[in-house]
Amino acid sequence: MKDLPADVVAVKNFLFGNPSHDLYEFAAMLIKANSPELVDMWRTLERQNPIKKMYKGQKMVDSIEERMWVWIFLEHAAEASKLPPFHYLPVKQRKALSSKITTLANQLAWELEHNQLDGHLIFSDGTVFNGFYLYEDFGESNQQRIDETQTQKLKVSELIQRTAKRAVGKIIDEPMSGKSGKNVRAIHFIRLMAGHNKFMYWKPLHAVTATAANTIFGTSYEVADITKLLTR
Repeated sequence: MKDLPADVVAVKNFLFGNPSHDLYEFAAMLIKANSPELVDMWRTLERQNPIKKMYKGQKMVDSIEERMWVWIFLEHAAEASKLPPFHYLPVKQRKALSSKITTLANQLAWELEHNQLDGHLIFSDGTVFNGFYLYEDFGESNQQRIDETQTQKLKVSELIQRTAKRAVGKIIDEPMSGKSGKNVRAIHFIRLMAGHNKFMYWKPLHAVTATAANTIFGTSYEVADITKLLTR
């Protein structure tokens, strides 16, 4: 049986010695010497790695740089497999969520303003007061000092509406287009990883993407399935 690339083993040893690391979970899933599919996946990535090709036959000075391709793949796999929940909602539910957030934000902002319950958020970097505070919670003398320093203030009602607007923008712009189906998380992962591979290696590397998706999500995609998913 083929062996894992030395760079992969080095990263694995580091992460297995640091189980609190953010990427430990993915290393435990994706770096297994007893899995022929995973070994092939890592060996393919090593062969396609542009940095390795550049330094072929030469010794790289920085071992961290040499192993960077392993870290990059693990990081992208982690990010692509755990997107915010709204990414996995159907279009109709995303529209409903956007509408709900806008309505609730407008209602809360109106109630605060109408009932004279609004406040102003400020930032203080003083010794006693250090952080974000409501201007209205300070005494008169402290408010005067705040005013004298021309500290910027942001109305809470305005912050609520800005946050809602930002959220709606993310809900509209971020999720990928295309049909998803029942394995929505795996399909999003496949599309993101294929894009990453194409950017990093100039090829989508369907076999690599299929192996990673099957390992993380328990699916059974073949290379032909990946090709179909990416054209839907």
